[in-house]
Amino acid sequence: MVLNLLLLTGMLILQLFFLFVLPRLVASSAMLGCLMAPAILLSLPLWALIHECMHGVLTGRYRFDQAAGRVLAILFGAPYRVLRAGHLLHHRYNRQTQDRSEIYDARQRTRVRAALSYYAVLLGGLYLAEILALLLFWLPLPVLRALRRRLDDKAGLTGRIVDAVSGRVAVLFEVRLDAFFTLSLWGMAFITWGARWWILALMLFGRAVLISLHDNLYHYATALDGHSVSTPRLPALVSSLLLHFNYHATHHRYPRLGWQALPRRFLEERGEFTGYWGRMLLRQLRGPLPESG
Repeated sequence: MVLNLLLLTGMLILQLFFLFVLPRLVASSAMLGCLMAPAILLSLPLWALIHECMHGVLTGRYRFDQAAGRVLAILFGAPYRVLRAGHLLHHRYNRQTQDRSEIYDARQRTRVRAALSYYAVLLGGLYLAEILALLLFWLPLPVLRALRRRLDDKAGLTGRIVDAVSGRVAVLFEVRLDAFFTLSLWGMAFITWGARWWILALMLFGRAVLISLHDNLYHYATALDGHSVSTPRLPALVSSLLLHFNYHATHHRYPRLGWQALPRRFLEERGEFTGYWGRMLLRQLRGPLPESG
C-alpha cells in the first residue's frame, strides 16, 4: 500500500508539473517543450493507477480509492465514473458483440466503411470520446434518456455507459461536478501555456493516440469466446512502470488482484506470453477483421 501511495503522490506532482510548471520553464527555453514527450508516455502509468482505483485495489480502502481515481481522472482529462463504467462493462462483455471493435459483419458493411470507423477509434477516437463525455452528461436528463433509447448494441457499450451514469441522480451529479473541475483545470493549463498552447495540445493528441492504441492492444484478433485476452511480453522494468498491465489475461481472471501480485499469479498458473508488446501494438494497424461464419 505504501508503494502505491508513493506512486499516487508522484503521479499527481508530475502531472501538475507538466501542466503548470513546465510552461514557465518553456518561456525561457523552447527546447524544454521536448519534455512533453515523457508526459505522453506517462499517460500509460497514469491510466494504470486509475485502473487500480476502478477495481478498488490501489490501497484496498474503497472510498479512498474512488476519491483518488476521481482526482487522477481529472488530470487524465475524462470523468472517472464514465471511465469506470466503461471498464467494468468491458470486463462483463469482453469479446462479445458489444465489445469487439475490430470485428465487422461483411454482409452489412464494406471493409472500407469498417476501416474508417475502426481507425478513427484506434488513432485517438477512444480518448476523444472520453473527453466528449465531459460535455455529453451536461445534457438534460430527458435528452440523455432519449439518447439511450436510440442506442443499441451496434453502438458498442455506449448505451450501457449512458445508462450507468444517467440512471442514478447522485452519479450524474458526480460526473457533472468532475467535468466542471476537469474543464476548469485544463482551461487554466492552456491559459498558463499561453502562446505555446499548441505544445499542450500536441501532448493531448499524443495521449489520445497512445491510450487508444493501448486499450485495444490486449484484445485485437483474439477469439470471440468472451474470455480471450492477450499477455504480451515486456522487459521486467517496463512492465513494472506500466504496473504490469501487460499481464492482462491474469487481470481479467482475477480483477481484484493488485498489480504487484499479477506476475506471481501468472507464473503459478504456468502462463504463456502471446507475443511481444511492440509487435502486438503495431499489428492493430492491419485494420478491421471480418466476422467468420
